[in-house]
Amino acid sequence: MAAGSDNGKRGYQLTYGIAYIRDFIMRKYILAESFETSMPWDKVIPLVDRVKARITEEHHKRNLPGVPFITARVTQIYDTGAVVYFYFAFYHKGVENPSEVYADIERAARDEILNAGGSLSHHHGIGHLRKDFLPRVFSNAALGWNRQLKNAVDPGNNFGTGSQGITEPVPTLRGTIDDAPATAGDQTTPQTEGNR
Repeated sequence: MAAGSDNGKRGYQLTYGIAYIRDFIMRKYILAESFETSMPWDKVIPLVDRVKARITEEHHKRNLPGVPFITARVTQIYDTGAVVYFYFAFYHKGVENPSEVYADIERAARDEILNAGGSLSHHHGIGHLRKDFLPRVFSNAALGWNRQLKNAVDPGNNFGTGSQGITEPVPTLRGTIDDAPATAGDQTTPQTEGNR
């Protein structure tokens, strides 16, 4: 695996190229974007290989012109794993709805990331692009908790509408925590008038 400051500089040049020259390359019929994930160290190289292969397969399945541009780099490291950024671009002259095609291929790449043991997102968040994957990474209980938390801080569903898969205001829970019966394993202080 290539490393060192020169490789890091090349990575930032690519970030610059995609982020700041996007309008220019779009006039040349190229769509490009980045997406990220995190994973344990032992999954980094196999995951990168699988995602590159999946993008190439998806590109070929759609009979898109040319060959896709796909590269990846490790951007953050931790004791337990790493963050990998993927950069993907394709030539789309003559392709109907190229933005939708790009989104479909990115969803396939995200599917492969999850299949290979990567995370749904490291720091970009879930948002509209990845919300449909939430049931794959969170239990029903966690999704319910998320809906209740959203309702507590945004009962009118005014912020981030739909970006967590929540498209309407969430009904509130009935009662309060004080109304819940204590269980045999409950180690909390019993509720009395004096300590509520």
